[in-house]
Amino acid sequence: MRPQTVKELDGIRVLTKEAELSMKFERSLAEAVRFLERNQICEVGLWKEFVNIFRRQTDGDAIVWMTWRSEFWGKMMRGACMVLKYTGDDDMYRIVEASVRDILTTQEENGRISGYSFKEEFTRWDLWGRKYVMLGMMYFLEICRDEKLAEELISSMCRQADYILEHVGEGKLDIRKCAKHWEGLNSCSILEPMVRLYRLTGEKRYLEFAEYIISTGFILSGNLVELAYEDKVAPHEYPITKAYEMMSCFEGLLQYYCLTGIEKYKTAVINFGKRIVNGELSIIGCSGCTHELFDHTAVKQTRPEADEEDVIQETCVTVTWMKFAEALLELTGDVTYADAIERSFYNSYIGAMNTHRVPTSNSMYSLVGIMDYLQVLPFDSYSPLVSARRGKRIGGFNFLHNGGSYGCCACIGAAGAGLIPQFALLRSENGIVINYYEQGVIKTQTPTGAPLSVTMETEYPYDGKVSFTFETDVEEEFEIKFRIPAWCEKAAITENGKTVSVSSGYASIFRKWNKGDTVVLELPMPVKQILPPKGAVNEDIFAAYMRGPIVLAADKRITDPDDVLDILCDDMGNVAYTISNCPEIPESKLCLEVSLADGRKVRLIDYASAGKTWTDESRTAAWLYRKPMQ
Repeated sequence: MRPQTVKELDGIRVLTKEAELSMKFERSLAEAVRFLERNQICEVGLWKEFVNIFRRQTDGDAIVWMTWRSEFWGKMMRGACMVLKYTGDDDMYRIVEASVRDILTTQEENGRISGYSFKEEFTRWDLWGRKYVMLGMMYFLEICRDEKLAEELISSMCRQADYILEHVGEGKLDIRKCAKHWEGLNSCSILEPMVRLYRLTGEKRYLEFAEYIISTGFILSGNLVELAYEDKVAPHEYPITKAYEMMSCFEGLLQYYCLTGIEKYKTAVINFGKRIVNGELSIIGCSGCTHELFDHTAVKQTRPEADEEDVIQETCVTVTWMKFAEALLELTGDVTYADAIERSFYNSYIGAMNTHRVPTSNSMYSLVGIMDYLQVLPFDSYSPLVSARRGKRIGGFNFLHNGGSYGCCACIGAAGAGLIPQFALLRSENGIVINYYEQGVIKTQTPTGAPLSVTMETEYPYDGKVSFTFETDVEEEFEIKFRIPAWCEKAAITENGKTVSVSSGYASIFRKWNKGDTVVLELPMPVKQILPPKGAVNEDIFAAYMRGPIVLAADKRITDPDDVLDILCDDMGNVAYTISNCPEIPESKLCLEVSLADGRKVRLIDYASAGKTWTDESRTAAWLYRKPMQ
């Protein structure tokens, strides 16, 4: 019997597979999924090459950036399975299942699946890679159609974990010393699959190992769990500030709380999440303006990038934040996290998609005398905020044995799109919660188990009107909550002809629902000027502009982001605009014309469509100069 979890006692929870949940969206998510299917998930040769990493076991070689390739398979498998859980595509399933069966053939008699040789094991990024192998298998279990294969996977993961437990832990190798980087923060992130494995098996040794990891505080020079619990300093003030790995550790801590109910860890996780929301997110919904580190992003985001080597806003951080925010949303029911996921998805995440299929090179190659090497990856690794070009470097770059290469941000990308269906419709104590608005249909169940269909007609996020039609065969009383984003000041809901104003948060309708009932949600979308927070770098120089959840950007093809753009707005920060055409950038989803104080008119487009040539031709910016730099 699987151990009980306290997760369902808190906040809101994801509808499970048993709840017969299905979704079909037609616009932003559908476009992202099609892009991933074509350009990554269905690339059979890529899956084979990722598995070969575990046959060759050369990740412990001396070349510094060869050391994390063993993350690639599991990271991409996790995202692919999240997408497959949404699409159910048979052809894609067969490709993914074949890769799962392939990696099982690399398991050694002692249980190891590692990209490192025995001589080099438990160093550098070895445990990090093993974490991702286990996570990839665990996410595949959620969609596995073969009971025998599912049993093989659980057995494999137990053998993998048992080998680690033989060598790492109290009186053995200190897990924080099983890496040369970040004081072992990356190695400690194996906490999450250990907790999940205990949930799968009920084997106490995995829970005890999770408790050991938590007891270390995740790093050598301090205790991040205690720092988060005490909440006296922000993440950018911790001894180690690597954003991606830290959030991975705290997601594991959250999973541990959901099993044990230890309130201290719930408090620590929530404190950490609030600190990110309040100080570590940029205008586009990512963290890190000093490479990939927590650095008080809220005040650093208006720092111009120094040169072509200066990279910020890592895509791995975007996706990891979205996943962590979704877990916090389940835990707390706090709409803040749903709003955060939306902003990240429509701006940082979609903006990082390499929709033009531009080949890019890594400027780090020159450090070792490697000639310019071009590679087409599905995602950009970094996103600009102040005037710069996209596609400057490949994050987590590694050569593959077949002569190709790949990067960490490319591998993690699918998980961002795959996460959207997980948070789109959640269940509350009294009914359902709708978080994501897009043209489409959601089929689920009422609280008593009767079929329920929710049809949405909308142009959201480019228009604020969302019309819902609910279809159910039986009259039933339950609650439906609708997310009212914090950016919306004057929302209204019309229920069967009656209109009421609603505030940001969750608007609740508790009533008897019948077949054909309708609700219309109106979310007005004025263009708002957003000023940097007090104390920000160059706070008097820059401004950003948003319409609904969409960040607007200058793209050099139509408006030079290096110009001073003193956009006219009223005392409330509202900007007058007209919707415009943009033939120069046909892929743009939104183009607005606004007036400047000097009488000129300029056009801005949605941030996600800006900069997609990855050259200076489409140099772009979210933060725009409203005064000249001194």
